[in-house]
Amino acid sequence: MTHLPPGRREHPAVTRFPAVRTAILAKRPFPVNLFWTIVSVLVPTALRWLIDRGAAGVPFVTYFPAVVLAALFLGWRWAAATALFSAIVGNRLFRPGFTVLDFGRADFIMAGLFVLSCFILINIGEIMRRLLQDLEAAREREAMLSAELGHRVKNLLAVVQSMASLTHRSSGPAEFLDDFSARIGALARATDVAHAREASAREVGALVETAVAPFRDGANIRLSGPKAQLPNASCIPLALILHELCTNAVKYGALSVAGGAVNIRWAVEGDGGVMLHWKEEGGPPVVEPARRGMGSALLRAQKGLSGVKHLFPPDGVECVILIATENDGAR
Repeated sequence: MTHLPPGRREHPAVTRFPAVRTAILAKRPFPVNLFWTIVSVLVPTALRWLIDRGAAGVPFVTYFPAVVLAALFLGWRWAAATALFSAIVGNRLFRPGFTVLDFGRADFIMAGLFVLSCFILINIGEIMRRLLQDLEAAREREAMLSAELGHRVKNLLAVVQSMASLTHRSSGPAEFLDDFSARIGALARATDVAHAREASAREVGALVETAVAPFRDGANIRLSGPKAQLPNASCIPLALILHELCTNAVKYGALSVAGGAVNIRWAVEGDGGVMLHWKEEGGPPVVEPARRGMGSALLRAQKGLSGVKHLFPPDGVECVILIATENDGAR
């Protein structure tokens, strides 16, 4: 069921008679529109002929409903054609021998009123037609957004569930709350960047700055690289990886000692993707861990990241991240 904004209600005919909606919104080929235009002229002509052959009152009165229906179901162009042909047929059939040269003052007034009436009716029909088209477009957009929202929420819950499980495995009871809260914070910041309206917020440098900000102390983390835009799909996984690398560096690596530092550099590849390089220096000798926890789950190729290499040379941990292009990130 579609929920409309307060104060807006669907027209009863639209709600109770779906066939009316379908007929108004239908896209018909030219021959079909031409056929119904001819019908919209012939039917009121035949009706007026059966009534009194146009002898009494305004001879064109039966054409007015046909004009508004043509505007509603066929569009204003076909309604204008209906009005024009109605005037010609009605005049020749119900007023034979009467020409423009015979027009008096009253005839000009009546002709002007006919044109004005048709103009108003065509506009009313066209406005109703466009309102229904806008309503249908809003329905489709709402359904699409609802499906997209459900998909995003499902994915986000899966990420949070995975983070909780992996944090539980890699952290003791005393550290769990702090570690999990920090990762949730990183996820929140990455989500803000991924869904920012401004394209500048999805720039690589902006995201890296946001992800490593809690760990920076003077020049202990150095950033360098050109301006480059990130696909939406790359923002969250990249921010989580950077947060995890910073966390490990603070606990065991270069950021755990005075004088240690991390260099983060990125460059644009030939295919439009971005390669980001993490390198620690000045820290304690590196030994590859025998046990992998949360980091091993995050530091892998995934949607938005086409490649991740986590290396443990003795002079400092390295990580090379290949960020997908926009098209790759959409897959």
